Amino acid sequence: MQVGNSQHTRLIAWNGVRLVIPEFWETRVAAPCHLVFEEEFQPLLQLRWQKKTDNSPKNLQQIISAFSEQAETVIATGELTGQWLQHESKFEIFACSGDKNGTLSGGIFCCPKCHTLFQFQIFTDTQPVRRQASGNAIVNCLATLSCHGHREELWRIQDFSLSTPPAFSLTDYSFGAGLTRLSFHTHDLKLDTCKLAPADVRLSRQSLAEILLTLTAAPDLEIRESPDTESCEGFRTPGITSRVLLRMRRNKPFVRAGIRHDSTHNRLLALVITGSRPIPGDMLPTLAGNYAIV
Repeated sequence: MQVGNSQHTRLIAWNGVRLVIPEFWETRVAAPCHLVFEEEFQPLLQLRWQKKTDNSPKNLQQIISAFSEQAETVIATGELTGQWLQHESKFEIFACSGDKNGTLSGGIFCCPKCHTLFQFQIFTDTQPVRRQASGNAIVNCLATLSCHGHREELWRIQDFSLSTPPAFSLTDYSFGAGLTRLSFHTHDLKLDTCKLAPADVRLSRQSLAEILLTLTAAPDLEIRESPDTESCEGFRTPGITSRVLLRMRRNKPFVRAGIRHDSTHNRLLALVITGSRPIPGDMLPTLAGNYAIV
């Protein structure tokens, strides 16, 4: 039974939250702060979270009330046993639910340091052996949960890893066939990251430079190709008149972009930074150095 094997694990990081899961679990992004973990296309665990806001106390009571109403059985937090007790030393547990057999099936808890509120649900399985193995893996998974104190904003999901500056906030994402895109912004910059596959098929139709021009939608981009032709970069630093015209068209005038071919994994990795002001020269190479297939 694979679920019980704790020897092969991998790190998942998404929108301020990190945890370690079994290597064979798949992770699906259901919402910006909502992950679903599956094995063989069957859901095992879903995790939701929200950061502290001015309305957090009021929202907490509403969430707990709705949670209790939907639960088959309400389990008192003082009745937690076994491995679940380890969570009490790390989080403040507000409510727990159980299935018809009294087995823990969900809960609401909060980090006492950063006040991130979490809600999890375990999808029950009819096979007792599988249910026990899945339960052990889920307990171990939640024990690794981390929501603060990170030195970098890490995005590590599916088969890629990316680190972004703390000032960037996630605004959009898509996980389509052959194209994964994440979008971020600050007050005057926008960052788009793209993972394209399969690389060999795409490169048989277009060059790296042509793909980069398509991704940036900037035909006036100045292209610089690397000597090995495995990567290229594009820049747009317009003059004053061009800046005015671009702003009138609601386009950010400054662009720095890059794309590279990861031949080992048959992927293309692209970064596009646009801004209303000149973009720091070290931003693109720093981001590119922290964007990889894992």
